[in-house]
Amino acid sequence: MRGRRPVVFAVLCTTLFAACSSDDGREMKLPSDAQIASSLTTTTIAPETTLAVLDGGESATLDTTLDDGSSSVLTLTAPWADGDTIPTRYRCVGPESSPEISWTGVPEGTKSLALVLIDEDAPDDTHWVVANIDPSTTALLAGSVDPNAVQAKNFAGTIGFSGPCPPEGETHAYSLSLYALDQVLEVQNGDDGVAMQDAIYAAAIEAAAVTFTS
Repeated sequence: MRGRRPVVFAVLCTTLFAACSSDDGREMKLPSDAQIASSLTTTTIAPETTLAVLDGGESATLDTTLDDGSSSVLTLTAPWADGDTIPTRYRCVGPESSPEISWTGVPEGTKSLALVLIDEDAPDDTHWVVANIDPSTTALLAGSVDPNAVQAKNFAGTIGFSGPCPPEGETHAYSLSLYALDQVLEVQNGDDGVAMQDAIYAAAIEAAAVTFTS
């Protein structure tokens, strides 16, 4: 059975702007720039098991507040804009190199990091599954992985990265996700991609993703 995939949730705070009069006739002031800034939408990703529906129909969110009161949101950066067509050099028709990526906001308590690249139109086609990345790592160069990490066998039957390669004439949607895990997984190089992917989902405490088409 496939593990449940993480879902995106958002906390939307809306400020209504209105000039009105108080009971004593004084005019109320409009909100300051700082108050306006505090009303912006914040979006992050968390495992589905951390979410709950409240009576008001809102989603409960994963607490990413640190001890000093600041907030940590895991963010993944790739060499393309979210939702864009992926460059040829990362596809099966090009050099088929894994992309250079970087990230920030790894939450406290993270024991390892993991990456999952899947075809959203064929979810069992795992193109790249990497586990046990050192949590102190903040970037990977193109074509490289953390030397202590392990890579699963992809849908093409090889270990490591397999570039997007939809059927001729079709365009597929893909997602590359970074997961912060609460443990180091007991997995090995060449393990089944879907099995490793499900183990990652089960141990995830936070995640971030970028999407693209090919």
